[in-house]
Formats: sequence, structure tokens, C-alpha cells
Amino acid sequence: MNIITHTTPPYYAVIFTSIKTDSKNYFTVANAVLEEAKKQDGFLGVESVRDEIGISVSYWKDLSSIEAWKNNTLHKNAQQFAKEFYSHFRVRVCKVEKEYGF
Repeated sequence: MNIITHTTPPYYAVIFTSIKTDSKNYFTVANAVLEEAKKQDGFLGVESVRDEIGISVSYWKDLSSIEAWKNNTLHKNAQQFAKEFYSHFRVRVCKVEKEYGF
């Protein structure tokens, strides 16, 4: 996991919530997708947890960076496995206007 720090809002968060199946290929593909995302212009970081429900929040500089990631070839190929990997998923895109913490 890569927790973003010292990022000044505004920026964007893509929230991916899911319920995973028992697919054996999941972690291989998920790790490849994460490594590819880290290479993308505008990628700021990711926070992720998985228990009964998985929640991954990726952070992006702007909407055009998110759109470029959505259209990335490796990412698009991985999306073809959605029905194998998840019994349910939802994607939400949000603008982060304020943050605080320690």
C-alpha cells in the first residue's frame, strides 16, 4: 500500500469498492495493474484494504489523468476479468477539496 502524504488539494480520488470471488488469477493481475498505475502521469498514490469488502482509493492530479488511466491498454485488458474476479464492484470519482490529519 502507498499512502499519499503532503498533497495539496484539490486533487481527485477514484474509489473502487468490491466483493472478490475466489479466482486464483486475481493477485497476479491486481499487482500488475497497480505497478502500471504507479507509472501513469498524474498518479499520486493508493490506499487499499480488503476484508469481506475491498476498498481501494487511488489518487490523481486531475480528471484527465483519470481518463488516461481508464483508457490505458493494460488496465482495459484487466477489466475484461471483472466478472471472474468480482461478484460486485462499484467505481466512484470524487474531488478532494480539503484534507487534514497527522
